Amino acid sequence: MPVSDDLHPRNFVTKLLGYERVVDIPNSNTMLHDLLPASIILAEHGETGVYNFTNPGSISHNEVLKLFKEIVRPDFNWKNFTLEEQAKVIKTGRSNCTLDTTKLETKLGEYKYGIPEIHEAYKRCFKRMKAAGIK
Repeated sequence: MPVSDDLHPRNFVTKLLGYERVVDIPNSNTMLHDLLPASIILAEHGETGVYNFTNPGSISHNEVLKLFKEIVRPDFNWKNFTLEEQAKVIKTGRSNCTLDTTKLETKLGEYKYGIPEIHEAYKRCFKRMKAAGIK
């Protein structure tokens, strides 16, 4: 799930903010601020192969929204619903997963580049949003 430092319509956070209710499920997320430089490093060094291109760890929808509320928009509120309730209103099933980033972290470590764990990455992202005047 791609996350950028703005509220672009395709940003995962923008999508979450637009839902009336969310399911609280952890997933891997890709913080573009962290992973785009990583892709350049890999390309510059001719690295190829299959990598799980996400920040380490997983974060639930509620955790994302809680951090957004704490840092960016204190008056924001949301509601939850269950997987069963969600299944009744969506057209297709959803996959929820936590991907192993060991291979990516190890390779990038060879080039002295680290990727922050997803909770820390979200905190940094939301602080950048706030500093940019996003509300």
